[in-house]
Amino acid sequence: MKKLIGLLLLGILFVFGLKAQSPVPGKRIDYYSSWTDRGAKVVPMGEIHLSALAKSRYGNYPNTEISSDLLLFPLAPNIGFKHQWFGKNTILSSQHTFYYPTLGLKWAKSSGFQDQIPKSADIPHIFTFRNELIVSRILNPQPEDCFIRIPDLILTARLGFDFSVKSGEDKLPLVDYHFLYHRTASYYNNQKLYFTGLEFAGNAYQNFNFSIQADYYNIDFNGEWAVESQGKIHWHRDSRFSISGGYKLYYLNTNYGSQFLAMPVIDFVLKLNHRTKLQRGLFK
Repeated sequence: MKKLIGLLLLGILFVFGLKAQSPVPGKRIDYYSSWTDRGAKVVPMGEIHLSALAKSRYGNYPNTEISSDLLLFPLAPNIGFKHQWFGKNTILSSQHTFYYPTLGLKWAKSSGFQDQIPKSADIPHIFTFRNELIVSRILNPQPEDCFIRIPDLILTARLGFDFSVKSGEDKLPLVDYHFLYHRTASYYNNQKLYFTGLEFAGNAYQNFNFSIQADYYNIDFNGEWAVESQGKIHWHRDSRFSISGGYKLYYLNTNYGSQFLAMPVIDFVLKLNHRTKLQRGLFK
């Protein structure tokens, strides 16, 4: 947990030479919502958020959304459900996601990744389930009668686990490559992957928001673990389209040694059926 908090603080220092600017008296500054897909808040009913790397989401009921990692979908068909149970300044949600990774493993087997999946491997049908609780706290709640309002400053925590069910012959070797090792851990020997994470998100400057994440993963409490951190700056062209860029870090400590990977990330979010409304100087 100390490593998790340390990575989050490093991310804050990296991204946060930036402090939300106070509105200039007599001049309206349009800010944009700082909520991300990892927060406990669901998207409004009927609204669609399309994303390249993050989850794409659809608000199918007032307090429920359907989500999917679309980039991953051809290799691992997936669908998730998030329900917002209660809350205004403190919001509690649960999220449940299903993955079918067999297609991607078979593709890797036939596409030259034989250092990971040899052609002799028998790949069973694998059904992976992820379950998590998400709590978000708005750190800067403001009075309802305040006309000028900056975006929410949000701290989000999550706690969950993955497990997999398999059918068919099982001679699948371990996938030990960077970020894939812990994500595929539940495919073997009925292992479970436990995880916890934090996200800090808010406004950096006018139409620029930031988000910083840190996650800790533990494989069956057998001594193998991984830590991930991600920081992004989100530029909002308007309330319907944004582009983000930043970094992603992985550190993996397993029975086969340790691995570290640092890489840049870029993403976008396009909102469809988005109903723009200005509330006290804040576009939602």
